[in-house]
Amino acid sequence: MLDDNGSLAIVDFERSEPGPAIRDLVRLADAWATQPRLHDAFMSCYGRALTPDEEERFVIDSTLDALSGIQYGATHGHPQTQHLGHRTPARLRAQDSSR
Repeated sequence: MLDDNGSLAIVDFERSEPGPAIRDLVRLADAWATQPRLHDAFMSCYGRALTPDEEERFVIDSTLDALSGIQYGATHGHPQTQHLGHRTPARLRAQDSSR
């Protein structure tokens, strides 16, 4: 992402892999849960709302990412990743009930 001055605003290559752009939003969504202004700022720079297909894919990929994090955290002694994986389904349920 570039800001209005053309400066790079976000770079994070941890756990990077080829995939659809929606995966980037999955990885950012936990921060947005506690800081909604970050979501608003990101979506403003993104330039458009998600399509219904992207919204659906977001939920699917979030769920898969959560399961992966739970498994990774358990087998690699990384409780923070495991905890994040457990928070995701609750966050998705809360988002769904608010619609």
